[in-house]
Amino acid sequence: MKQKEERSSKKLWDKAAWKDAGFFLTYLRPHYKVFIPALIALAITGGMTILFIKELTALVGKGIGGATGAEWLAELNDKAWFLVAIVSTQAFIAFWRILLFAKASERALAALRRDTFSRIIRLPMSTLNKRRVGELASRLANDVEAMRETLVGTIPMLIRHSVMLVLCLILILQMSVKLSLFMIGTIPVVIVLIAFFGARIRKLTRLAQDNLAASQVVVDESLQSIISVKAFRNEAYEMARYDKNLGEYLSTVIRAAIPRALFIAFIIFAFSSALILVTWFAMRMLNNGAISNEELTQFAGLTGMIAASFLQFPELIAQLQRSLGATERVREILRDDIEVDDTADAPKTRFKGEIEMNGVSFAYPTRPDSIVLHDFDLKAKAGQRIALVGPSGSGKSTSVSLLFRFYEPTSGEILIDGKPVSDMSLTTLRRNLALVPQEVLLFGGSIRENISYGKPDATEEEIIKAAKKANAHEFIEGLSDGYETLVGDRGAQLSGGQRQRIAIARAILADPAILILDEATSSLDAESERLVQGALDKLMENRTSIIIAHRLSTVRRCDQILVMSGGAILERGTHEELLAKSGGLYETLAKLQLE
Repeated sequence: MKQKEERSSKKLWDKAAWKDAGFFLTYLRPHYKVFIPALIALAITGGMTILFIKELTALVGKGIGGATGAEWLAELNDKAWFLVAIVSTQAFIAFWRILLFAKASERALAALRRDTFSRIIRLPMSTLNKRRVGELASRLANDVEAMRETLVGTIPMLIRHSVMLVLCLILILQMSVKLSLFMIGTIPVVIVLIAFFGARIRKLTRLAQDNLAASQVVVDESLQSIISVKAFRNEAYEMARYDKNLGEYLSTVIRAAIPRALFIAFIIFAFSSALILVTWFAMRMLNNGAISNEELTQFAGLTGMIAASFLQFPELIAQLQRSLGATERVREILRDDIEVDDTADAPKTRFKGEIEMNGVSFAYPTRPDSIVLHDFDLKAKAGQRIALVGPSGSGKSTSVSLLFRFYEPTSGEILIDGKPVSDMSLTTLRRNLALVPQEVLLFGGSIRENISYGKPDATEEEIIKAAKKANAHEFIEGLSDGYETLVGDRGAQLSGGQRQRIAIARAILADPAILILDEATSSLDAESERLVQGALDKLMENRTSIIIAHRLSTVRRCDQILVMSGGAILERGTHEELLAKSGGLYETLAKLQLE
């Protein structure tokens, strides 16, 4: 039974390996006008190398055979010039071959990088939550780079040596069938060993790529949280984490080197032994007059080329196996389901802003047994302000995620303007929504670029107008480079209040019908909160707003307040109505915060 499973697994591996190999051709196919001439040039240069060796060894063999005189010298000069012409032509063609291969492969890899990043950026939140940022970054960087080395170097060399091998075999068969068959007898053994060792190398290579991705995760997480790392003086801890993952990678790489080293060692031994046997057999044939000096010299030169090509195959195939392991990981991302890209066909509809969430329940895909929302109901008329309050983990942010369709509810329905959001264009839906989060992470470009992210084609006048409404224009103008000021990694060069106001300006520019404020002022000092709150009041005018808050002082003027706990709504009403409910959760929170 176990043997049957192993055979089945091997068949599946073989099938997967062919698919991985065909994956390269998928991206090379659009560039066939460049790639095919490169292949032809590769075959020509390989053939010219064989021609050069054949003519050179024939010349040497003739000289060894005792050729002399003026006629021989004239032939020698002509042959020398002919060999120079071969080398010159070969060099010229090689230049174009390398250039054409580089063009085809780099263009193919650029398309692969675009496709991979496009898939990553469009993965649904449920998939992204299962993966770590560093792992995805490693797939795009390390794995695609491994594929680049294969396309640019390994595959051309495999093709070149294959062409040379076939031509050499044809030529030596024409010289001496008996001697050729004696030499060729070792080839089947090598092919079997390539398949055996290749499967082992590929399996370990895939594991090594996983270990390398894990070490990249540590780097990304450490740098993203560098303030916390330094504040807690945990540099040594992060180094230990990195060292652990790097050690696992190193161990796997060394384990992968063992079958590769055994393979190469066997090839060296096998071909050296074969060379001794072939030489012994050839000398006997020469002694018996079955082969001439000139033919033997040519045979020796061509056999040397065959041996050189075969000695290259183990390392080239090992490199190809490493690349196929990386290819498999990239293909996994490309096979993942993504959100529909309906940008081009999305109707430019502006919502009125009426929201209904009826009997909505939800559990995260990674924790299906842990219900986050229970029978959640929300109704908001256009222009109303709805507040969600309650302790951390009560489901406030999750309900907003469902509104954006970051996730799909496990039961219930969500309607906007009376239409199910599940039937809407994702682009239309999200263009009518805007989020101002508690912790704003800006992009590393300029202030102008960060504000215009809400509307990439915005004019200078629109950007400045949005900044003024967000109470951001004054501090921006006070910076040395104004709107061209670089905000640093994740906005590190700006204060929390400044980042919030830039996020608000971005939302103003986007002009959403529905606004989501997720603890937008909870981490600010009094002065920053005053400025941000003033900007938020302008932003919420004539828009349906959902406000997630811990501070009850920010929700007093809301049309309706939903008090949540444990994923369920315990109370609902206005600030005054909820305060009037003696013993209620809202009244308890109000006593703690407002008195």
